[in-house]
Amino acid sequence: MSYATLVIVALMSLKAAVNATFGQAWTVKQTMSDAFITRESALASRIPFDTATTNGSPWALHPGVSTSVVTIGRLPGGTPVTATLHRTRIPDPNNLPTAGGSGNALTNPAETEAWSLQSILVYQVAEKTYYKSRTVLRNR
Repeated sequence: MSYATLVIVALMSLKAAVNATFGQAWTVKQTMSDAFITRESALASRIPFDTATTNGSPWALHPGVSTSVVTIGRLPGGTPVTATLHRTRIPDPNNLPTAGGSGNALTNPAETEAWSLQSILVYQVAEKTYYKSRTVLRNR
């Protein structure tokens, strides 16, 4: 009887430890993904305008999407946490045709140019898939 009680208590303790660790892993991965997507927004804001809007851009021209697997951090013990990063750039409809829009001298007399740089981070915690996105508007 005491052996059965000891086994039951041990199993309940193990389940509690696993539940606590799972919650901690979820929090750690959420923090890592927040930091990564914030870094992605900073990159979209500071990359030179010409680099962001040309064929060599890290953001593919919409409807195309550039996709890559990235490491967003490491768990205790050195286990890497990976995610999939999707990037696309969308021209403003009022851009001139040379800048991907359908504007003209009447609708865009200053010849301004605007682009939305969109990044979507997709990652998993246990069986659930999470998405975080950031869009940065760049113009000149």
